[in-house]
Amino acid sequence: MFQEAKRVVLHGAFDGLNSKCYHVHDHIFTIEAKSNHLQPLVFHHVFVNLWVVKVLKLQACKYLTDSSLEPLYKRGALPALQELDLSYATLCQSAIEELLSCCTHLTHVNLTGCANMHDLNWGCSRGHIAGVNVLSITSSYENVHELSEQPTRLLQNLNCVGCLNIRKVFIPLTAHCSCLLFLNLSLSTNLKEVDVACLNLSWLNLSNCYSLEVLKLDCTRLTSLFLQSCNIDEEAVETAISKCTMLETLDVRFCPKISSMSMGRLRAACPSLKRIFSSLSAS
Repeated sequence: MFQEAKRVVLHGAFDGLNSKCYHVHDHIFTIEAKSNHLQPLVFHHVFVNLWVVKVLKLQACKYLTDSSLEPLYKRGALPALQELDLSYATLCQSAIEELLSCCTHLTHVNLTGCANMHDLNWGCSRGHIAGVNVLSITSSYENVHELSEQPTRLLQNLNCVGCLNIRKVFIPLTAHCSCLLFLNLSLSTNLKEVDVACLNLSWLNLSNCYSLEVLKLDCTRLTSLFLQSCNIDEEAVETAISKCTMLETLDVRFCPKISSMSMGRLRAACPSLKRIFSSLSAS
């Protein structure tokens, strides 16, 4: 029975994890921690014994400290890990940034409801900051050399739904996110500015980001853009979608600064559009 184990769900009992670790560690691919009572020692045993784990789900683990995940980005633990769910975690901003910066092999990351997640800025200087190794603008030759050596991030899906303290998202080309396909920032109600340059991004959800005012996109393969209930104005949307040459679906319902009478301008700015969802009456 142990030899066929693929998934372990932890409900806070260390003994259960301990026995499973030593008997089936070569066959466990998914770890799900659904309890608020998991102690740091549990994470230590996960990192030490479960090298083939591909999916690690740590939803709402209140004992997940800022140093709990250090083995992932400081000691190369769980080298096969692809999907990491930290939804409603209490990790600090710097811990999340360093994790995203070093674990370039992750393909799916869920940060839903992370209250300590602030600006998602992957273009700052000073080295390991805001989730990516970036360049200082003070040394041109060294910066260009460092940039060329930065690894391509394998991240495909980033979920930051309901991160109430995010105010700005900046993902430039230098962040090496060429694999990013899906970005969900919906319900981040204090988000004011989004500046994203991801050439393969196909799906961007900014619905219910009520404070959104600035939108800059360099996403030539974007096919779906959701702006429902955003405070952004028509001119900003028009400029943003002008570079999205493959955009097919645009949702601007319940945007108070965009009227249904302005759909012609949006279609002219982005001829590839096939579907525009808007409020029935002009506002």
